[in-house]
Amino acid sequence: MDMIWNSILLVLDSVWHLTMGMAPYLLLGFFVGGVLYAFLPPSWIARYMGGESFGSVIRASLVGVPLPLCSCGVLPVAASARQSGAGKGPTLAFLISTPVTGIDAIIATAGVLGIVFTIARIIVSFILGLIAGALSIFLPEKNSLVPQGQGFCSSCELNPSGEKFLKRVSRAIEYAFLELPGSLFNSMLLGLVVAGLISALIPETMIPNYLGPGIRGIIVAVVIGIPLYVCATGSIPIAAAMILKGFSPGAALAFLIAGPATNAIAITTVKKILGTRALIIYLTTIFVGAIGFALLFDRLPFAPQVKMTLDPHRLTHHSLFYNLSAYALVLIMGLARIKQWLHSRKFKEAEKMAEQKNIILMKVPDMTCGHCEQTIRNGLGKLDSVKSVSIELKTKKVAVEADPGTEPQKILDTIKALGYSPELIQKS
Repeated sequence: MDMIWNSILLVLDSVWHLTMGMAPYLLLGFFVGGVLYAFLPPSWIARYMGGESFGSVIRASLVGVPLPLCSCGVLPVAASARQSGAGKGPTLAFLISTPVTGIDAIIATAGVLGIVFTIARIIVSFILGLIAGALSIFLPEKNSLVPQGQGFCSSCELNPSGEKFLKRVSRAIEYAFLELPGSLFNSMLLGLVVAGLISALIPETMIPNYLGPGIRGIIVAVVIGIPLYVCATGSIPIAAAMILKGFSPGAALAFLIAGPATNAIAITTVKKILGTRALIIYLTTIFVGAIGFALLFDRLPFAPQVKMTLDPHRLTHHSLFYNLSAYALVLIMGLARIKQWLHSRKFKEAEKMAEQKNIILMKVPDMTCGHCEQTIRNGLGKLDSVKSVSIELKTKKVAVEADPGTEPQKILDTIKALGYSPELIQKS
C-alpha cells in the first residue's frame, strides 16, 4: 500500500513540476493567441488560401503555423475557406501546418524544450504543409466535394468585422484567458498526467535498453501519438518526459507531429471536404513526414542540445516566479472550466423549457472541443432570429431559442456551413 501511495505522490510531484516549467510560457502564449484571434483582419485566411497554386499553398502553410487552433478547431475554418473558393492544396496545407504548432505551443516549446527544438518544430510544420499541398495539386481529384463560391462565413472568421478597438481588446482577453484555456483543458490535463506517469514510473534505462536510439523509438512515438490525441500544447510535457526517459529528440519531434495533427474527427472531415485522395495524402504526409524528419533531426549535430536543455534540475526548481505562474495557470484553467459548467447548466435549463418556448434542440456529433463550441455559438449568434444559444459539449447538444416561426432547417444549414453535421432532436 505504501508503494502505491508513494507512486501516486511521485506522479503528482512530476505533474506539478512540469506545470511550473510550462506555466509562464503558456500564459504568454495564451495572451499572444488572444491578440491574434481578435485582431486578424476579416476574411484574411480565406483570401490568402484562394486559388490552386503553389504560391497559395505557401501562404496557407505560413498562415497556419502561428494560429492557436487544434486539429478540431481548425476544421470549421478550413471548411469555410474551402466553401469560399480556397483550393484543395492550400486547404490541405492549412489543415496540417495549423494544429502541429500555434503561437501558444511555439512559446511553450521554446520555454521547455529550447529554441533549437522550437525552430525544428516550426520548420517541419511548414514543410509538411507544403508537401501535402503540393501533392494535392499535382495529384488532383476529379470531383469537388464542396460547392464553391458561397463566400467565407463571417461567423467562422477569427474576428467579426467592424468592431471597435476596445471591443477587440475585450475579445482578446476573453479568448486568451477563458476560451483558449477552456478548449485546451482536457488535452493539457491528459498531457500532464501522461507525462507525470512517464517521469515517475518508467526507469531511465528502460527505453535505451529496449528501443535504442534508432528508428524503433521513433515508430513507437508515432504509434503512440496518433491514437492519443493531444493538442500542440498538451503534447509538450509528454515530449519532454519522453526525452528525459531515453527517447531521442527525433522521437519526441515525431510525437509532436503525429499527436496534434490527427484524430478521428479530423480524418472524417478531411475526407468529407477534400475527398479520399486528399485524405490519403494527409495521413501519408503526417506518418512518413514524422518519421523522416525525426530521423533527420537525430542526425543533426545540435540535436543533443535538446537533452541538455531538459536538465531535470532545471525542470524541478521552485522559484517564486514559476510557482506563482503555475498557480495563475491553475486558476485560469479552473475559471475556464467553471464557465463551461455554467454553459452546461444553462443548456439543461433550456432543454427543460423546450416545450414552453420556441427552442430548437440539435445534436452535433462532430462538436468535440471548446473551439467547436465557440464557432457554433458565434455562427448562430449572427442570425437575427436567434435569441440565445446554449451548448452542452459533453453530450454534443445545442439548444437554440429562436423567434416564433423560425425554421429549424435555417439553424441546421447555418451549422452545416460552419463545417459540422447537426441532427435535429425531435421533441417528445
